[in-house]
Amino acid sequence: MLKERVTHFRLLSVFALAWVLFLCGPALAAEVLLLHSGSGPTPWNQRLASGLIEGLGSAASVRQAFLKANGTDEDAYDDVYRRLSEALAGDAPGAVVAEGPVAFAFARKYLNLFPDAPLIFCAMARPDPGELAECGNCTGLSTTSAVRENVDLIFAMRPDTRLVVAITDRTPGSDRLMERVNQAMRPYLDRAQIMFPGFEAGDDRGLDLHGLGDTLASVPSTGAVLFLGFSEDRDGNPVSDEELATLIRERAASPVYMVSDAVFGSGAVGGWMIPAKNVGADAARVALRVLGGEDVREMLPRPTKPVLRFDGTALARYGLKAPDKAELINPPAGKVEERPILPVTGLAWAVGLAAAIALIVCLRRRYRA
Repeated sequence: MLKERVTHFRLLSVFALAWVLFLCGPALAAEVLLLHSGSGPTPWNQRLASGLIEGLGSAASVRQAFLKANGTDEDAYDDVYRRLSEALAGDAPGAVVAEGPVAFAFARKYLNLFPDAPLIFCAMARPDPGELAECGNCTGLSTTSAVRENVDLIFAMRPDTRLVVAITDRTPGSDRLMERVNQAMRPYLDRAQIMFPGFEAGDDRGLDLHGLGDTLASVPSTGAVLFLGFSEDRDGNPVSDEELATLIRERAASPVYMVSDAVFGSGAVGGWMIPAKNVGADAARVALRVLGGEDVREMLPRPTKPVLRFDGTALARYGLKAPDKAELINPPAGKVEERPILPVTGLAWAVGLAAAIALIVCLRRRYRA
């Protein structure tokens, strides 16, 4: 009888200890699905992912998914839906971060993939109210390119600029960007012109890669390029960041200013840009609030702020100087300066003068002899 009581007491002790460890132990981390608009990893979207992962810390893990579709129409994404539904079977994420407008549209159409998971959009302009109403349980971080700030920066760094060439494609939102450039250029139209290559009267189909390269190479020394973005050519074919970086590196003849860091480091000067890692970090802050139980419909997240960033080597190439408090990367290689054997001081001049007088006296004595 006593033996049975001891055994019973031990079992109760084990269960009690297990319950205490369960209550005091760390909670299992949630999972956040990062849904990319692109078909695969790029340096830019991986910097965004890095910002998200670092921002979440141990509070949540991150799973990435890429929308690799066999076409550009909506039906092509049905295959993506089937693949993703198999991958997420029985493992719904706690929140979904949609990077870019394509991922946001996909998430709205296939909300049943992530039931009850709040949707957070980022790396895109603020959606229309109708699009927000479609997803219901969603919020996000709108991205507003620093157009006016970069136009003002161009003329502040080089007041004698006579031409600004704005580069963009025909993707949704480009019309709005061009209108913002026109508004920002109004104070400077008495001394400079604005051009939108590929959108001229009679030839407004946009640029292909060949035309983009020729445009970069033909901008005069008194001109500057404002690179707004170029994700597809005039025929709708996707253009990679690597292709754009190569064109800028090899063909740009004038300073190139940028509104994002997608191809920063390719020889572009820089400017007011929105770094991908900062976008991911801001999305992490929103996701932490969502995972903590906050209602996304009552959130008003602040847009990611642009930062002033420059490439030191590109600045040196065009004889430009970065404004104060700007972030500088890739400083130009320093030149080795040859120093005189004696420093140019009062003592050096005195020693040199004494040596010259002594030489003259010696030569006169030899001449007389």
